[in-house]
Amino acid sequence: MTLKLKEQTIGKEKSPYITDVENITFGGKQGVVLAPGGELFCDEINYDVWAGDRLVVSIYFKGRQDIDSICCFWADGGARVQWLLGDVTNGLDADRAPVAVIAPYIKDDPNFHMMRMFTGFDAVQVMASDDIRTVAAFGDSITHMSFYTNALQRRLYDGFFGRVSFINCGIGGNRLVDDATFVPEAGKRLIFFGEAGVKRFERDVFELDEVDTVMVLIGINDIMHPVQLEGKNSSTPAADIIEGYRKIADCAHENGAEVFFGTITPCGNEDYPKAWLPKFEKVRNEVNDWIRKGESIDGFFDFDREVADPAKTGFMQGPCHIGDGLHPNSRGGKKMADCVDIKTVIGS
Repeated sequence: MTLKLKEQTIGKEKSPYITDVENITFGGKQGVVLAPGGELFCDEINYDVWAGDRLVVSIYFKGRQDIDSICCFWADGGARVQWLLGDVTNGLDADRAPVAVIAPYIKDDPNFHMMRMFTGFDAVQVMASDDIRTVAAFGDSITHMSFYTNALQRRLYDGFFGRVSFINCGIGGNRLVDDATFVPEAGKRLIFFGEAGVKRFERDVFELDEVDTVMVLIGINDIMHPVQLEGKNSSTPAADIIEGYRKIADCAHENGAEVFFGTITPCGNEDYPKAWLPKFEKVRNEVNDWIRKGESIDGFFDFDREVADPAKTGFMQGPCHIGDGLHPNSRGGKKMADCVDIKTVIGS
């Protein structure tokens, strides 16, 4: 379900929240039936939203729900998500409400305590009267987890307050060339990793917004997952990943957007079998060499150079990842965001 907010032309004193929930309708109706996998826009709401405001969206599931798909934020400084038991719409103290367990396959995750999860809510759209540049970050978990993207968003908003909008189109586990990874041990695809990036790119980036610039960082799961999760002897070939890059770059240009790529960051981990890293590095280096040539794209930012350990080939600097060698933490994310020329990104 998505909300669509419409800004009033001239606002006087605005309410900090919408108290009359009856003014939220769907096609003029207060009640709807949403099919599994379906999406709906609510009707436009006349409500003032100003640059720098924070919006609160509360969803209450009255009946028991089996939740199979969620979105997680790991990084601080962006969206704040609370998952609570009980109806907090009538004044229940949200800070004291008990926290619910989201799904069985999540609660046993060792990183569960680091996640802020939500489900059932997709997007808020605001109609802006000013000329706003929209920047979209497209990628996998490194984009989705928001350590790098939150830091980049802060730089954009501080430098161009009220003139830029930033959206995160990352999906954890997402691959560029192939759909969600098939895991033989589980006997199924991990569908929450999403469709292949080449398939979802146009829909996820351009369907709801007029995007001016796309920041692309994707490909590490094409390199790792075939070997790590599918038991194959080799990664997705570099030529296939590069061809996927060309497709999404062409798609961005066809939609009138500039596209900038980030080089793929290292993934070394001492717990991996020794044969893995040379396979990963061969493909990663070939792909990064192509990105650095700047062919078919409007520019690149060398994230690999910012966080790679110069003393240990294929590894990220120790202080820059969450502990798995793959995912940048707040420090690593800031280093990545700081190397981005934000004036170039917004065309200023």
